[in-house]
Amino acid sequence: MIRVQLREMKEKSGLSNKELAERSGISLPTVNRIMSGQTDIPNYQTVCDLVMAMGGSMDELAGIQRKPAPGQETSAEGYMAVIQDKNRIIGEKDRWIKRLFVISLALLALLLGILIYDYLHPMIGFIRT
Repeated sequence: MIRVQLREMKEKSGLSNKELAERSGISLPTVNRIMSGQTDIPNYQTVCDLVMAMGGSMDELAGIQRKPAPGQETSAEGYMAVIQDKNRIIGEKDRWIKRLFVISLALLALLLGILIYDYLHPMIGFIRT
């Protein structure tokens, strides 16, 4: 099953078994065994290396996400919309981080004020001399 998908990816990439072995860093006999179906269940890392060498993704291999056809490439506007959305999310998180920082500074100042007051008034509080 995975052999068929790997062969399809290999045909789309136009690579020979030797080129695939060189690009992926996997030995040629191993590539030959996988592509011919002699290996029933290839190692995950080996499959991942082969897919990356062919310019694909594991999602594409699993059928989760397909690469767009050459004439159907996603537009720059789509990417810009995603980038703007991510920037908006980052901006919101930055605002929350600033708020938490200000709150922590206020709590620290309050605690420091209490300690100073306690130290200056030895008859009341925890610090007694």
